[in-house]
Amino acid sequence: MNKLLCLPIVIFLAAALPVRGASACDAVVAAVMKVFQVPTHMYMAETGGRTRNAETIYLNGATYVRVGGPWRKSQIPPKTLAESKKESEDKMGTCSVVHDEIVGGEPATLYKVHNRSEDAVDAQIWVSKLRGLPLKQSYDLDLGVGPRGMTHTEIRYEYTNVTAPAVTESTRK
Repeated sequence: MNKLLCLPIVIFLAAALPVRGASACDAVVAAVMKVFQVPTHMYMAETGGRTRNAETIYLNGATYVRVGGPWRKSQIPPKTLAESKKESEDKMGTCSVVHDEIVGGEPATLYKVHNRSEDAVDAQIWVSKLRGLPLKQSYDLDLGVGPRGMTHTEIRYEYTNVTAPAVTESTRK
């Protein structure tokens, strides 16, 4: 599969909080894992060295990805992504509750997460108090190559009216 098509998935897995240990982290991990179990449409905007927009949809056991072009169906189903995510939970990080606020008209708890693994990730994630699902996430990723190695990513999650997009078949094998 085209590496560019995997980028939103890889970014999400790398920064979607592979943490474990504290009770605040339990709530964050549970929310992130739940994303793979329900119809989800994620809108991502990355800034840093260059700006990149991407979308990912998890629906009916399929993953659809769009990175600056047509939609493609990923060969990696949400179940496989969830299993990969579950394996990474053992990496230690710290989570703390910042405060409660309203996101998109829904009450949410804002968590701050710091994960120090191969890449330093500082994230904030807003988890719905009603549904236990992430509503919004932002994180900074330091790739360790100077100022151009810093990226900032914003993710917005939608859970209603999620439909499969029209897919362009890849000619690469």
